[in-house]
Order: sequence, then C-alpha cells, then structure tokens
Amino acid sequence: MSTITSTGTELPALASPAATAVPPETEAVEYPEGNWIAQSVAHGDAVGQASTALQHHFRERQNVLVAMELMVYYQSGNSEAKLQPDVLVVFGTQRGDRSSFKVWEEGKAPDFVLEVASPSTAENDAEHKAREYARIGVREYWRLDPQGSLLASPLEGYELSAGQYQRLRSVAGTGRGGALRSRVLGLELRSERQARGTVLVFVDPRTGREFDGTLEAAERGRRLAEREKKALQQQVQAAEQRANAADERAQALEEQLRALTGHAPPPERHP
Repeated sequence: MSTITSTGTELPALASPAATAVPPETEAVEYPEGNWIAQSVAHGDAVGQASTALQHHFRERQNVLVAMELMVYYQSGNSEAKLQPDVLVVFGTQRGDRSSFKVWEEGKAPDFVLEVASPSTAENDAEHKAREYARIGVREYWRLDPQGSLLASPLEGYELSAGQYQRLRSVAGTGRGGALRSRVLGLELRSERQARGTVLVFVDPRTGREFDGTLEAAERGRRLAEREKKALQQQVQAAEQRANAADERAQALEEQLRALTGHAPPPERHP
C-alpha cells in the first residue's frame, strides 16, 4: 500500500484564498453537504472519539472549529474540488454551525486533518488526499489505522514544510512511547488498542493528562480534577491554619512583652 514519503519533490501550493480575488460566479453553484458512513465499528469509534476529544479540549475557545466529516470545498465555482476529512481543526475561525467549509469564504484551509484508514480509502488517503491537503495548505495531516493492518504503523503524522509533508518522529524523553507531537494542536498524540479497535489518545504535555473522547476517560478526568481541587483546598486550608497559628504566637509574644514592660522597675537615675 502506498504511504507518504519525503521524495524531495515539492508539491505545488495553491495561492492563499485570502490574498486571491475570487471572480464572481456566473451562475449559482451548489456545494452539497457531505455524506458519511462508517466503514466499520472500529472506524466509527476512532472518528467519533477523536472528534469528541478535541471538541472537549477546545470547548472554551470560540475561535477554534472542530468538525467531523465536514465537506471542504477549495475552489470557488467548482463543486468537484472537495475533500472530506474524518476530523478537521481550524484555528482563527468562528465555531458556528455550517454544512460545509468553503476555503475562499473562511479565508484559510483547515490547520489539522485526521483520516482514519479503511480498506476502501487507505490508498486514496495516502495519495490523492495527501497531495490536495498539501496544495491547499493544511499544516498537519494525520492517519490512524484502527485495524492495525493497513498502515506501516498504527499512527502517522505529517507536517507541511516547503510545500511537502515531512513525517513526524516520536517524541523523545517523555516516557510515552510512540507519541508524536502536534505543534498545531499543542498536544501529543499516540495510538492505543482498545476493545473494538485502535483509537487516538491525546496528551496535554503541560499537565500530562490523557484523554481519548470516551465517557470513561471523561469520568477519569472529572475525578482527577476533583482530587486536584480537593488537594488544592487542603493546601489552602493548611496555609490558613499556619497563618492563624503564627498570628496567635505573635499576639502572645506581644502580651508577654507588655506584661514584662509594665512590671519592670524604673531605670536608675544617677546624679
């Protein structure tokens, strides 16, 4: 099966849609929304969990769009110039609802895309989609193999450099074997075999917290947050107790000093 390699041949990049005037369309062009059918249980789980995990991670940021199976149109007036990534992330755009993503209207291409491989899509993902993602300026392209038999490794990540994708290497010295770092997301990604197939696990390198979009992971995160909150409250309470004890000691010393000063004999006077 074909995979992306660094051949030294630069893929031609399209001009930035924000910098290129788009001629008015002479007739109405329809840009239909995409249709998606999971190729298998493992494929559907991997796509759904990755999307859920990223949506939850970026939930406080209104200028980050995370979408699953959203059709991306990248040439105005050409409804056949389209791509449908399994998961996409776009920074600097409003999160609001949309039935498709038009690059010339949004002003940029997605920053991150994930394709979950299946026997019917793996070759197209590796060749046509990779080439087109690079041409429109997608900064990172990721592939996950939920079955474990379609790619050379369960997880592959690629970063756009000078018009072509360069494969990301495992992060060294983190203790999380096989993790790859996404500079776009600010996260580390690794694959994990679960009951129904391989899924993505995200790691926040600032905290070491892992999440994969499952309810179990969300519950673990909630319990961990509660423990951290309780520990912080205990630390604050202990600090307040120490401060109160210090105040009480200082007050006792002041009272002792006043008592000693009040009963001390007057200083002797010499002629």
